[in-house]
Amino acid sequence: MRVQDSFLLSATIEDVWQLFMNAEKLGRCVPGCEEVTSISPTEYKAKMEVKIQFMKLAFDAKGELKNSIFHESIEVEMIGKPLALAGLFRSQMKLQLEEIEPQVVKVFYDMDLQMTGRLATLGEVLLKGTIKKNAEQFAENVQQFFIEENV
Repeated sequence: MRVQDSFLLSATIEDVWQLFMNAEKLGRCVPGCEEVTSISPTEYKAKMEVKIQFMKLAFDAKGELKNSIFHESIEVEMIGKPLALAGLFRSQMKLQLEEIEPQVVKVFYDMDLQMTGRLATLGEVLLKGTIKKNAEQFAENVQQFFIEENV
């Protein structure tokens, strides 16, 4: 399943870059992320809980920064296993950053999500709606992070 969209942030490209390259700070902005621990400069693990329509799913996940171009793009792969269902997910996320104005950054994202086992039976329509909603909440949380950091 592929999900693509974009959002705007009122911040400098340097501030956006610094946040996106810091897994622990960024984890505080991800809806349902309960804990993020850096394993190395390019790897992290996370505990997450995601609401999908009528249920909550808890995951243990591991992420890895695959590629980055300073102030331009970031590629991350995440693999996760739900704690109560058989299966797993693999997410490949590409982010493109574009400075529209000195204090406005457009973030384009392209996510390819693959699922196996019982997790895959939840259905693409259900999951796509949840991903879209969480992406919107993530954008709001990141913007709030910048507001709070500047206070």
